[in-house]
Order: sequence, then structure tokens, then C-alpha cells
Amino acid sequence: MATMKLKKRSAQAAPEAEAEPAPASPRHTAGKGRPPPKRSQARAARAKRGSAVLGPATTPKEARRQAREERRRQSQEYREAMLSGDVRRLPPRERAPERVLARDIVDTRFNAGPFFLVAAAIYFVGTLVPIAAVQFLSLFVMLTGLLAVIIDAFVLSRRVGRAVAAAYPDSRVRVRMYAVQRSLLPRRWRLPRPRLSRDDLPPDRTA
Repeated sequence: MATMKLKKRSAQAAPEAEAEPAPASPRHTAGKGRPPPKRSQARAARAKRGSAVLGPATTPKEARRQAREERRRQSQEYREAMLSGDVRRLPPRERAPERVLARDIVDTRFNAGPFFLVAAAIYFVGTLVPIAAVQFLSLFVMLTGLLAVIIDAFVLSRRVGRAVAAAYPDSRVRVRMYAVQRSLLPRRWRLPRPRLSRDDLPPDRTA
């Protein structure tokens, strides 16, 4: 009789045990009901926080690592500024007002340097042709281009020197050779990028 009552109580307790809800998994309830972030998202968030604020280095190795990261970041910013021509973000040497003035003078004029590159290419091709007249003509074109570059460099250096001396009388920044070297390159190859076009008024001349 006692055995039958015990079995009856066990049968009544079984449905109650099955009706109890299972405890929620901590994985699904973390963060007030929000699912936990993925591993890649968490890693990106940590990297973003670390790049935003660099804490003080605790070891020499950590200091060297932070110095490398800072140099890499600075180099990337300078490169972007050189490609965009933004004077405010250029390296300190390129931000000098004398260099900015020299670049603007070069970029607003026609220069003989790019034409000399074409003359040199013609000369190179002409030397491959086994005809004396073609070789002589290609040599003449190259010598003419070289002479034009020499005359143009002389005129440009004097003009840039006068403009810088008038705008910055106490300046000791050397810009003549800097301007000549820039004038030898085609416009699209120049760094920092030109900020003025040939149609703009040269900065050393008034309207």
C-alpha cells in the first residue's frame, strides 16, 4: 500500500519538474538581452580604442612600437597632403611660405622641362634608326630642347628669387634650385600637387 502511494506521488511530481523553465543561458542574456558581439567586431572595437588613445609606454619595447606607429601615421598623413596639395597638412619644410610661393610661380607658367623630356625621347628613338639624316635631326631636337631648358631655368630662377626677396626680405630659404627642379617635371608628376592652374594669375604679379 505504501509502495502504491509513493509511486502516485512520484507521478504527480514529474509533470511539475518538466514544467519548470530551463535557466536562461548566460550567452544569450549578456548585455541586457543583446547577443554578444562577434569576435571580429570585438577585435575591431579594441583596435579602434587603442588607436584613438595611446597610453603611456610601460616598457622600452612598447615605447618603440608606439614611436613606429606614430611615424607611420605621420608619414601617411604627409603623403595624403602631398597628393591633395593641402598646404596646412604638408611637412614643415614644404609648408614654408617661400616654397609655397615658388611652387605657385612654377605651376602658373609654361615650362620647358616637360618638352625636353619629349625631345630626349625623340633622340633616343632616332639613334635606333640607321639613317644619318634621322639621327642628325633627333640630335638637333635634343640639343634645342636642352638649350631651351637652360635658358628657361635661368629666367625662372631669377624670377623666383626676386619674388621671394620682395615678399620675405629676411628669408634665407633657398628656392631657386627648388623651383627649377619642379619645373623639369610634368604637371601631373609634381609633388606637392599644384594648387593653381596656368590660367590663374601668378602670385608675383598683380592684376
